[in-house]
Amino acid sequence: MISVIIPVYNTENYLKRCIESVLCSSYEDFELLLIDDGSVDNSAFICKNYCKKDHRIKYYRQEHSGVSAARNKGLMKSQGTWIIFVDSDDVITSDFLERIADGSCQKYDLLMFDFKRMKRKPALSVKRTFPHPRRKSFLSPYKKQDRTYLLRCLLNMRQLHKNGCISLSSPCAKAYKKSLTDRYRLKFAEDLAIYEDRLFNMEYLLKMNSCAYIQKQVYYVRVRNNSAMRGFFPDFLQNDIRYQKKLYSLLKSSCMLPDVYTAYYNSVLSNMTDILVRGIFHPLSTGTYRENCNQCKKMQQVKIYRNAMKYKKGTGNLPRKLLLFFYRQKYYRILNFVCHIIYQILKITGQL
Repeated sequence: MISVIIPVYNTENYLKRCIESVLCSSYEDFELLLIDDGSVDNSAFICKNYCKKDHRIKYYRQEHSGVSAARNKGLMKSQGTWIIFVDSDDVITSDFLERIADGSCQKYDLLMFDFKRMKRKPALSVKRTFPHPRRKSFLSPYKKQDRTYLLRCLLNMRQLHKNGCISLSSPCAKAYKKSLTDRYRLKFAEDLAIYEDRLFNMEYLLKMNSCAYIQKQVYYVRVRNNSAMRGFFPDFLQNDIRYQKKLYSLLKSSCMLPDVYTAYYNSVLSNMTDILVRGIFHPLSTGTYRENCNQCKKMQQVKIYRNAMKYKKGTGNLPRKLLLFFYRQKYYRILNFVCHIIYQILKITGQL
């Protein structure tokens, strides 16, 4: 059996289509766990209605505690051999579960698939919205000795294969073994608002013995401007400090830090640019210029950021080089101006 976990929070406009995509699966031995994270819209009503229609659907409600707490509750309540996570505004293809249940995949601890972004509103037809593609897919196996390569790809946000469309940092479009999450008590960090999924995948990769990448699109992501990973996040700096401490501790305790040293500090610098653009100097920031400068000075005092600046200065693309140069020189007025320009470019190009 496959456990499908859907955290739900105020997504009444998308929830029905998400649930229907699971119910349209060609593989029928699954349980669908709807974890309501304290929704105040019609989401609870929609969930309860679907529970009446299909015995495979289970509904749980909790006080609003964040997506990590919702996913953790799903992990605790799940009873399947495999676990997949689906965001409540996304959809899956009708053959996703069937691919996971295939006999050739059972020897792996983790299955990873491609995803696709929804550029427009899906068609109303179920068959058109949740296609069952017939084209051949390619399976690439990875063993324990490939762990360093996988970790480097995750830290640097790289694809495993050319022309692939996988997100190693996301729990979506993946299948996890329930036995492994139980054995090592793997959970999402509930004190992190973002990057909690990246940390979970990092820990899972460190515990697994093998995985497989199936180069096939099975998951459709809805791009929303108000999503957690795209909008303004005023507590970005504090969140990232917590994340960096956890990540460093995890890599060090697993003795993997020397093997991924370069990739690790490269990821720190990438996060620092995100903090500047999406946190401190975001156009929607209500902080005064002085308050924003103080946040930059606080960053300067964090050891992990200081080490990254020494180790990898001058690397990355041109926007990152410019941002980190002005940050290093403490040219905060210019930094503010450049952050606004980069934000607008990312917004126009669809990266924000």
